[in-house]
Amino acid sequence: MERKVFTSKTGEDFSYLSNENEQNDINFVFFHATGFNAETYRILLDELVNKSNSRLNLYALDQRGHGFSKARAVPSELHSWSDFLIDGLDFIDSLSGRIVCSGHSMGSVIAAKIASIRKERIEKLFMIEPVLYSYWESFKFSLMSKIKINRKLDIASGAAKRRREFDSLEHALTSYRGRGAFKTWGDEWISNYLLGGTEETEEGNIQLTCAPEWESATFRSSSMDTWKYLKKIRIPSQVIYAETSHTYSPKARKEINSLGANWKSKCYDDATHFLPMEQVESVIEDIIKFITD
Repeated sequence: MERKVFTSKTGEDFSYLSNENEQNDINFVFFHATGFNAETYRILLDELVNKSNSRLNLYALDQRGHGFSKARAVPSELHSWSDFLIDGLDFIDSLSGRIVCSGHSMGSVIAAKIASIRKERIEKLFMIEPVLYSYWESFKFSLMSKIKINRKLDIASGAAKRRREFDSLEHALTSYRGRGAFKTWGDEWISNYLLGGTEETEEGNIQLTCAPEWESATFRSSSMDTWKYLKKIRIPSQVIYAETSHTYSPKARKEINSLGANWKSKCYDDATHFLPMEQVESVIEDIIKFITD
């Protein structure tokens, strides 16, 4: 896969990974989770290409404020995930052919909204550990925000305090290994996250390209209007999730099955929100099966 640059309709530059080949017959577009970047999922993406017998044109975008994308990212201006959706739609519109949309966490929500809006372009949807609550939970959280009652978000507070600068990639890897969100990740996954999400400073150190303030703002502005998009989706759609998921509520899991026969779900035991990092081979098998069925 090669790193390329896409210029949006507003003239902003976004970085993405792709193995685009005119001979491939399936376009698979993947959106990453909050705070991560396309390179984070390098193991998953490379294996998808290999195990699909290289039939996939695979695209993975660094979303606004993440990775190596250069689009404007001011935390105080981020009030919803609509900016990420608009960017994603621009990116989809720049591609040719029909598309299978996918993503992890926030990325799966962006993928679903795109599938709802670009009905003529998206033929399948595969969501991994979405940030999704039930109708009532979503309404309650949205109402609390409107009347200025902020629900407690430890993950957003933690992100805001995240250390941004390190002496080296090795130092960062040592700091992350076995801790926090990275507790269940292998070293190669952490290394890929760092390779796709750090840059050198003027002092010769490295710093995260996704500023802690931006990551925190992204968590706090999490989408609570997803159901109005999901109920319009008629294409084959699948959700995979961990039994101990903290972003995909038990009530939401029940309600998504009422959307129609086009929706399928699969629960993974012994996994967390970081399902792709923990059970990558099984996730790849499920994606390939879903695409080819």
